[in-house]
Amino acid sequence: MIMDTTNMTRDKFVLALAALAACMLLALPLAAPAEDSPSPETLLLKMSDELKKAGSFRFHAEINFDDVLISGQKLQYAGAADVTVRRPNGVSVDYRDDLSAKRFWYNGKTGTLLDVAQQVYSSADLPGDIDAAVDQLQQRYGLSLPLADLISSDLFEMLQERALAWGYIGINDVEGTATHHIAITGENADLQVWIRKDGSPLPLKLVVTYKNVPMAPQYEAVLMDWKLGARVSDADFEPDLPENAQQVEFLVVEDMK
Repeated sequence: MIMDTTNMTRDKFVLALAALAACMLLALPLAAPAEDSPSPETLLLKMSDELKKAGSFRFHAEINFDDVLISGQKLQYAGAADVTVRRPNGVSVDYRDDLSAKRFWYNGKTGTLLDVAQQVYSSADLPGDIDAAVDQLQQRYGLSLPLADLISSDLFEMLQERALAWGYIGINDVEGTATHHIAITGENADLQVWIRKDGSPLPLKLVVTYKNVPMAPQYEAVLMDWKLGARVSDADFEPDLPENAQQVEFLVVEDMK
């Protein structure tokens, strides 16, 4: 099988936004903000609207994540992802890290996942819009795309549904750019998000802390090279498979119960 969900946590292709979705937005502030501090809710809403109104976009992510050994020692690995989105029905992801490499294409009809190292791929029929397709990938196949919440049609709504509390931390630096730093508390994991201060209010960094997992491992993504309104074509979302790639069936979650 191309995707064994019993090993999802070690295959870091799935860590991205399954946990991010579990830790987002809020009901109460973490601490009393200064009088002149901007509202975290307003900043997150602006960020969400910026992504929502972009008919298409691309971005690159530099990723670091922890893996906890049985001994309790944490190891850190690195990865990267290139993501292209065309609303309402196009997604492509090129993901690689120290442990794995995957590519994914969704064209509004089917989703195709390629395991680059194993040279095997799986395809499945999916609904005709991104949100429904992402939901079906998760529910039926146990697959969460990297940074999947960022490609949803309404990021703010997803954040609102899942967070318990938030707080505005201040103006902090991300790779030389001033950003609004926001801390968000969730039931199973906590999130920090850095939103560009000047210009388009885009997310430039995310850190997820899995606080209910032993040793509280973290997942960090620095987001760069944003291209809103990027020129894309149907070919960007069609599978580009190696000639010798072999097809296998997706592992269905229900079949494992």
